[in-house]
Amino acid sequence: MADITIDLFETDVGKVQLRRGGTGDPLVYLHSAAGEGEGVIFLNELAEHYSVYAPIFPGFNESEGIEQIDDMEDVVFHLLDLFDRLKLDTPSIVGLSIGGWMAAELATRYPDHLSSLVLINPAGLYIEGDPIKDIFGRSPAEMAKDLFADQSHPVAQMMKQMDRAMSDAGSLKDIPFELIAPQLKSMAAAARIGWNPYLHNPKLRRRLHRIGVPTLIVRGESDTLIPASHARAYVDEIPGAEFVEVANAAHMVVLEHPAQLAAIVNKFTTTASVSSTPG
Repeated sequence: MADITIDLFETDVGKVQLRRGGTGDPLVYLHSAAGEGEGVIFLNELAEHYSVYAPIFPGFNESEGIEQIDDMEDVVFHLLDLFDRLKLDTPSIVGLSIGGWMAAELATRYPDHLSSLVLINPAGLYIEGDPIKDIFGRSPAEMAKDLFADQSHPVAQMMKQMDRAMSDAGSLKDIPFELIAPQLKSMAAAARIGWNPYLHNPKLRRRLHRIGVPTLIVRGESDTLIPASHARAYVDEIPGAEFVEVANAAHMVVLEHPAQLAAIVNKFTTTASVSSTPG
């Protein structure tokens, strides 16, 4: 697999961490509220076929500037600035969860700034009677059940171990702060743009018809964090949108099935590129 490097990159809001690697057409990956960082095999798989750019959003990990981001309007302009500075010409954009929401907001406003769109278990919509589950007030063990179909996945196991330690006041002192700090920062940054209204933009659904690039909606079959009705709404509202469901996968399909998901993305973006080529 191709290597992914990480460094700091100057943007309009300050320095952000940027993972990148591979060769080929540009592809941007926007991460979820979990802030998945080092060791995301999905990116290495994509880098076998694309020049992959995976910015770590302000407020996550070591990226600066979250105090300058108040809403999705700010998010979109931050992404546009990043694309300009990287000299990215109509990249494919892949987003997971809140990253999918960001990608959709960008695509409704500036569809000419991307070549194709892949939304994986995207947040961003409100469906009456079918809300997205809480991500801010539940325990790590509760969250693990929504995030992973396979509860033996190493990250799910780590979340359960952390939950047990947190429930034992005597054990809290044994948890290194540097282990907890990234999760706390990630949740604070996610809350900055997704607290109220909760993980959605009331105006987004009626704007989705403006997305004029080939779009694929990917859903983890066992995702219990974001109900299936949300994926269906995206498919229904985006002209020509395609849909794929990944078996034995929940919300964090990126971590559960990286090779399969990368193959799905590669097949879709390759087909989209061929179909949009003149002649």
